[in-house]
Amino acid sequence: MKDQLKLLWELQKIDLELKSIKEEKDRHPKEIKKLDERQRIEKERIQKEREKVESLEKTRRQKEAHLSAEQEKIKRAEGRMSEVKTNKEYQALLTEIDALKEANSRMEEEILQVMDEIDELKKDLSKREKEMGGILEKIEGERKKLQEKMVLGEKAWNERMERREVLSKQIESKLVKLYTTLKEKRQGVGVVSVKSETCQGCFVHVPPQMFIEVQKNDALIRCPHCNRILYWDGDRDRK
Repeated sequence: MKDQLKLLWELQKIDLELKSIKEEKDRHPKEIKKLDERQRIEKERIQKEREKVESLEKTRRQKEAHLSAEQEKIKRAEGRMSEVKTNKEYQALLTEIDALKEANSRMEEEILQVMDEIDELKKDLSKREKEMGGILEKIEGERKKLQEKMVLGEKAWNERMERREVLSKQIESKLVKLYTTLKEKRQGVGVVSVKSETCQGCFVHVPPQMFIEVQKNDALIRCPHCNRILYWDGDRDRK
């Protein structure tokens, strides 16, 4: 029984390691998804700023095209001045030219304002792009580390599973069945050590005589409180 209990104890430790590895394996894809989301948000933010600059550039071009067309109107109106025959027509043409020049002056101001806004946005955009470069580099670094952990985790999982299969064949089937039943009922822990006369599964004191018997590891003894299989792990107890 001593050898069987020792193997069962090792099986329990492997199962706890597998549980921990699985939790890591389950968590890594979620963490990578969060990194993907952070990356998407950063890129979208920059794209929106670029689109705003492009929109203002389009507005500037439209205003400049409109201004150019209005300037052509002024040239044509000034060209007609030599053709007018009456003072009334001459004054009307001057009024038209002045109105066009005033409107063009306002348009030039608007264009200058748009250009100033574009310059400011481009400066901010350049700064943001540099910042984003650093952020994306950091995200990629974190992603690489997670991917490396996933590879190591998969390797550790396979190694533990291989060892578990070997142990399961070396332990009596009835013991494996009992252990499996207890493990399913007790949050994955079917075998626990006893330390200072205390079950390390439920942390309830075991009777002194039982503690003495547990230390021998000669028989299958179960905690009277949580019903788990008790094991004396002497080395652990002395630490």
